[in-house]
Amino acid sequence: MAVKGRKKIAVMVRARAGWWAAALLVTVALLATLLGGGRAGLAIAASDGSAWLWSRSAGEVDRVNPDNRRVEQRREVTDARGHRVQITQNDRFLLIHDLDTGRVSSLNLNGLGFSGRLDVGTRGDPHLAMGSDAAALIERTAGAVRALDPSTLRPVGPALQLPGPLVGGEFDAAGLLWVAAPGQGTVVALKVTAHGATVVHTAEVSEPGHDLAVSVLDRGALVVDRGGRELVVATSDATRRIKAPVSLDGAMVPERTHGMLAAVTAPAAGKVVTVGDVRTGGPVRSFPLSDPVQDPAVPFAGKVYLPVRTTGQVRVFEPAGRQTGVLNMPAGRGDLEVQIREGNLFVNAPGSTDAMVVGNNGVARTIGKYPGGPGRGGNEPNTPGGESSPPPIPAPIADPLFPSPSAPSPPRKTPKAAWPTIPERRTPARPTQPSSSTPEPSGPAPSLRLPSRKPPTSPTTKPSTGTKPSTGTKPSTGTKPSTSTKPPSSKPRPSKPKPPPTQTRNPYTPQQVCNSASGGNYKIQRSTPFTGGRIYQLYSATTKNNCAVTMKTTNIGKGTSGWVRLQSKTGGKVASDSGTFKYYAGPVFIHAPGVCVRYSGGTSGASASAGWANCG
Repeated sequence: MAVKGRKKIAVMVRARAGWWAAALLVTVALLATLLGGGRAGLAIAASDGSAWLWSRSAGEVDRVNPDNRRVEQRREVTDARGHRVQITQNDRFLLIHDLDTGRVSSLNLNGLGFSGRLDVGTRGDPHLAMGSDAAALIERTAGAVRALDPSTLRPVGPALQLPGPLVGGEFDAAGLLWVAAPGQGTVVALKVTAHGATVVHTAEVSEPGHDLAVSVLDRGALVVDRGGRELVVATSDATRRIKAPVSLDGAMVPERTHGMLAAVTAPAAGKVVTVGDVRTGGPVRSFPLSDPVQDPAVPFAGKVYLPVRTTGQVRVFEPAGRQTGVLNMPAGRGDLEVQIREGNLFVNAPGSTDAMVVGNNGVARTIGKYPGGPGRGGNEPNTPGGESSPPPIPAPIADPLFPSPSAPSPPRKTPKAAWPTIPERRTPARPTQPSSSTPEPSGPAPSLRLPSRKPPTSPTTKPSTGTKPSTGTKPSTGTKPSTSTKPPSSKPRPSKPKPPPTQTRNPYTPQQVCNSASGGNYKIQRSTPFTGGRIYQLYSATTKNNCAVTMKTTNIGKGTSGWVRLQSKTGGKVASDSGTFKYYAGPVFIHAPGVCVRYSGGTSGASASAGWANCG
C-alpha cells in the first residue's frame, strides 16, 4: 500500500508540473502576441536576419525582412533627405551618420526612438564602428580613437591618441577593434570598454610609410600592402604573410570580411585576388576584371560578389574566376551598396525603390522598399517615411560633443534640392571645403607610440631658450637663459614627416568607362579640367551616343562626392549621375546625332562646365 501511495503522489506531482509548464508556455505565447508590435517584438526582430538600409530619396532607414521580402519598420531621419548616409548597426542600435552634415544619430531598436546625437563635423575622416557591446569613433586623419556609449553617443573614458593617419576600423567577432598605422607599418588591436579604448596587440605588417588597406576578419585583420604584393593576416597571437600573384597598387578590400574566403580587388592590375582560407593562407588565385569598378569585391558563402556601378549589376564569381551569375538592378546604376548582415548579403541602391537579398544558397530576391508588394517597389512616398512611418522623435543633444573644434567652424549649408538635382551653373553641391587642419578631440588624450622597425622620425619641438644677452654682457656658465620669448631663428626647422603616400594615378581611362557601359568605339572629343578632376565628353560613331564622365585626379581610391551632367540642345535630353565615387562619376549617355551637347561636372568643392559644341 505504501508503494502504491508513493506512486500516486509521484503521478500527481508530475501532473502538476506539466500543468505549470503548460501554463508558463501559454503565458509566454500571450506576452509574445501582445508585445510583438512593441519593444519585445522589435528586440527579437532585430536579430532575425534582417538589415536596416538607407533610402536617400525618402530620407529614412528601412528594416527589410529577407524572408517575406518586405519592409517591416521605417524610421524617418530628420533633415537627411537626399543626403549621403552611412549606417552602422548591431542587434540593439543603429548609428546613422549623415556624411553631408557630420551629424550622427543613435536609433534604439527597442522602440525605434532616437536616443542620442553627436556632431563629428565634415573635416578629416571620422569613422564609426560598433561591435556587439561596444562602439567607437575613429578620427582616422588625426589618429584619435574614443569609446562611445552607443545609446547616448556620449564619449566614455579618455581619447586614445595613435600615430595617424589610420586606416580600417571595424570590430572582429572576438570584440577587438582593428586599425592600421601606415606611418609606422603596424596594425593594432584595441579593446573598447566603458572605461575607454586600450591597445592590446601590435604587429608589424610593412615598412613604415607604405600605403595600406585593411579588412577586418572574423578573427584578426587582413592587411594589404599597396606598395608591393604582400598580404598579411594578423591575429592577436600570430602573423602570416601571403604573396599575391599581381601588383596591389591601389587595391581595395571590404571594411569587414565574413567567413574564411577573402577577396582583394586590384583595379590597376585589372585583377581580383582571392584567398580560399585566410586561416591557412591559401589557395591564392586571381581572375581578370571585365568592368571598371569603384567598389571592392565582397566574399560571401564561398562566392565573390563584385558590384559594377556603371551597369547597375553585381557579378557573381567562384574564387577561381568562373562567373556563375549576375544580379541586375538597373535602377541602382551608379549607386550600389553591398553589405553582409545576419547571414545574408544585401544589395541596396539608396536612390532607388528596390533592394536585393542573397541567402547562403545563392538565391537572390528583390525587395520593394516602398509600398507596392515584394519585388515591385512601387511609387516613392510623397512625404519622407510614408504613412507607415512612426512619428518623428527629436534627438537629444549629447553634451559634450566629440570632437570639439579648436576654432568655430563656418555654418554648414544644407542642400535644399532633393538629391540628385544638380545645378546647371557652377555651384558647389556642398559647402566650401574647410582647411586641411583637423580638430583635436576633446578631453585628455594619452599619447601612444607604437613599436616599429624604425624609430619615429617626428621631430620634437624644443622649448624656447629665451632672449640672447646683449653683446656687452656675457652670461656665466651656470646661469639659466631668460624665459622671455626668443625671436624667430633664421635657421630652418626640420619639417614634419609627410603622411603615407596615397594612390595618385587613376587606374581607369574615359574610354574604358564609356566602352564598358554602352556599346564601344568611344573617342574623346573634348575635356575640361578643374581642381581635383577632369570632365570628358566622348562620342561613338557606332552607337551615335554621346558619353560624359568626371574622372578624379585627387583622393583616388577614396569615396568622395562627385557628379556629371550631359545635355542636348535640341529635344531637352538630360542625363546626370551623382553620388560617392572612388574613381569617377558617370558615365552618362545621350543619343543625339547631329545635335549640339554641353556638359558639367565636379567633385567636392570644385566643378567645371563647357558650352554647346560637337554639333556634327
